[in-house]
Amino acid sequence: MVLLTALVVSLFYSVVARELFRMSVPWTEEVSAGLLAWMVMLGAAGAWARRRHIAIDVLLRMLPLRGRVWVSVAIELLCLVLFAVIAWGSVVMISASANSRTTALGISYTWLYLAIAIGTIAMLCFSLIHLFRLVTRGRDVLDATKLESEWTTS
Repeated sequence: MVLLTALVVSLFYSVVARELFRMSVPWTEEVSAGLLAWMVMLGAAGAWARRRHIAIDVLLRMLPLRGRVWVSVAIELLCLVLFAVIAWGSVVMISASANSRTTALGISYTWLYLAIAIGTIAMLCFSLIHLFRLVTRGRDVLDATKLESEWTTS
């Protein structure tokens, strides 16, 4: 909520300065982009920890419970690979952008890539925890998840 509030205030200030005072405020674009990057990555990690990302699981629900466990383990392993690749790429970009600075504020681009690194490393850790739970007590983990739809039109 703090990041969202800061983003709204920054954008509001930019609009008011431009429309009322005919004044350009170039730093607000950089601040807004940075805040958005951090919000997205921290939000994605929080959603991943709670298993709340959008998933199409129609075929998975058709499998027997034992099959669902093994397919879920395979999916989790693939997610681990994806997060590792993204985290590695963000670390490479952090080191490559160490001397690059933003135009208006002069802040290192490292801070933007750090959001990606922290978010994906957090998702990687949450995936490891979930994978451990699936392997040790898979049926209980999948039994605990709701099989009915979360959305309703009523």
